[in-house]
Amino acid sequence: MTPPTDAARLPVLLLDDHRVFTDLLAMSLGMQPDLACVAVAHSAREGLARAAAVDFAVAVIDLQLPDGGGLDLIPLLRALRPAARIVVLTAHPRPDLAERALGAGAVAFLGKDAPLTRILDAVRHADAANPVVEAGARPGGVELTHRELDVLRELGQGRDATRIAAALGISVHTARDHIKALMAKLGVHTQLDAVVSAERRGLITLGARY
Repeated sequence: MTPPTDAARLPVLLLDDHRVFTDLLAMSLGMQPDLACVAVAHSAREGLARAAAVDFAVAVIDLQLPDGGGLDLIPLLRALRPAARIVVLTAHPRPDLAERALGAGAVAFLGKDAPLTRILDAVRHADAANPVVEAGARPGGVELTHRELDVLRELGQGRDATRIAAALGISVHTARDHIKALMAKLGVHTQLDAVVSAERRGLITLGARY
């Protein structure tokens, strides 16, 4: 049997700052008869440069990169290659992140600990009509609004109400109201306790941009 040519294989772009992970995934893709890794990038800037230079049908991206967030990259990648499909692989498979990723245009959202067969299946088949999502149950049993989650993430970055208001384009009064509301839902009395509780509940990831 004649081996498939590169033109017959689905071209995949990998974007992740963990080099061992990308090396292994690139090797796994190369072993598939219908898939091929055409480029690897380890930062947001490098990823956009690679995306502009190569043709790819699928981009597999991480959420946390040294110079940016994967969520922000999704629409930029789709603008460069409108027909391309975006698969998110993350160490933090939270339901709120899955929702945001799909909202930005991703077609799949999986944890990095997902079975390789599941990842390859998403690369091959996931699309807007049939998204592949594997995320844990909504963490912590606390239902926060999207804006409260935005404010909580800002608190996790060490910002006060004034800086949160500026970052989110809301008034300081509104920012303080959101802080009070989310503290009440978390059952805490200080902003520091809110951040600690949110981290423990899996609502935010300290050191991340989400």
